[in-house]
Amino acid sequence: MSHGVLPKEVAEGMRVGMAPLARRLHAIGVTPNVVTFTGFALSVAGSVLLAMDRPLAAFILILVGTLSDTLDGTLARAGGGGTKLGAFLDSTVDRLSDSAVAAGTIGLGVAASDALLLWAGVIGLISSSLVPYVRAKAESLGLTANIGLAPREARLTVFLIGLGVWAILGYPLAFTAAVVAVAVLSTITFLQRIAAVAAALRA
Repeated sequence: MSHGVLPKEVAEGMRVGMAPLARRLHAIGVTPNVVTFTGFALSVAGSVLLAMDRPLAAFILILVGTLSDTLDGTLARAGGGGTKLGAFLDSTVDRLSDSAVAAGTIGLGVAASDALLLWAGVIGLISSSLVPYVRAKAESLGLTANIGLAPREARLTVFLIGLGVWAILGYPLAFTAAVVAVAVLSTITFLQRIAAVAAALRA
């Protein structure tokens, strides 16, 4: 699986680091679906705080919500691989979480009268939603389209780095730059996947 601009070691390291916690949660009866919806709730709450210009609280909640998304898959594997329903819910809730975070960004752009942040958020929302759509449509045709510079985990990492720099160091322009980067990278990834599918269908 491609991790795009995110180093493979970082992505795999996160999953390995989650394994002990996943085994503990499995042992006490916590299900992957509970973790999935908890992460979603945290991401939504963080997005609301982001729109309210409270970057530190937003960063903490969105970060924990994002880590929960990694944890639910690890927890499913700890329990024997999970279920088709769990996989469906995880993928669907991921889209909702991403939309919530984008909405929080757009809301902040409106409140701050920041046209760059607003439109970067809108473009990021649209292109980020198209990236998994192209993959799903390709798979329905018997093809694969998991390539590209910025799959979801890479986009979230860039976003969280920018939000974290703003929240901790007080540089709001770092967050704007991260949102712009996500918009650009997700658009490139969408186009890369379109090109790959088109090439495969012409072959």
